[in-house]
Amino acid sequence: MGEFSLSLIMKKKLKELFPEWCSDFTKNQHTLCLTDDLDSLLGCMIEREVKGNEINYFYTFDNLYVADDSNKKKAIGIDLAIHNGMSWCNHVVRINKDDYVNPKTANINALLNVHKGNYFKKYAMSTVLTMWSYYDLPLPKTKEGKMLLLAIDSGFKGHYDNRFKDTHNAYLDIMGFGELIDLLNDYKISDFYNLQKQYDTQANIQLNNEGFLQTTLPLAELQGCFGVPMELPTEQYKLKFQFESHFANTNISKENINNLVSLAVTGKNKVKYTTF
Repeated sequence: MGEFSLSLIMKKKLKELFPEWCSDFTKNQHTLCLTDDLDSLLGCMIEREVKGNEINYFYTFDNLYVADDSNKKKAIGIDLAIHNGMSWCNHVVRINKDDYVNPKTANINALLNVHKGNYFKKYAMSTVLTMWSYYDLPLPKTKEGKMLLLAIDSGFKGHYDNRFKDTHNAYLDIMGFGELIDLLNDYKISDFYNLQKQYDTQANIQLNNEGFLQTTLPLAELQGCFGVPMELPTEQYKLKFQFESHFANTNISKENINNLVSLAVTGKNKVKYTTF
């Protein structure tokens, strides 16, 4: 794909740009790598519902933990900007427009060549919403459920900023979510912030001292809103790999980073990445 051309993309064409593995519906073929937030957990639950894939890894940027080290199935990172391997992701992963990008990442910003030069044309909603659109899942039945989908990763914010509203709505349109545009028009930004607070949507997922996952996310309530089972794995996790986290300015060259594990452009001039 060439330079950014969102206005020319329709849902069907956008879907055709995704990696081939996304359209392989073989059951229980892969494992999943969870990260530390609701976007990743709900994404993992969607993968489990659609393809039968289960969580086996937990990634914290600094560490990778595993539940069953004997399971040799390839993992899919969920909400994870990994440099190699399969992942669902919503981050900007190019610093410059010609940067190498992992060809197995299911990421709208990667597919549409978003980089620091056109950063404010980025897809600024959740990984979950990408997956919801790709798998053509029915939206939650209630308005609150639909609003919660938009609340993940504060995916509603662009609609209420005139600098980004047109781009924000264009993404929703090509993803087949015109109904969500109408919903955003019916509510104020404060309504979404209140909903985030009510459901503690920005709570983290962590490992306790015994190696079990825990969170303050109200999983039962969220399950009722999304219509998707919401639960953490009950297995005990152990450390598999340790990494080094780095923060840098976008003047850095991606080509000059050795042993790159994951990288995300987190602001117009900011990059966060991990290395072995």
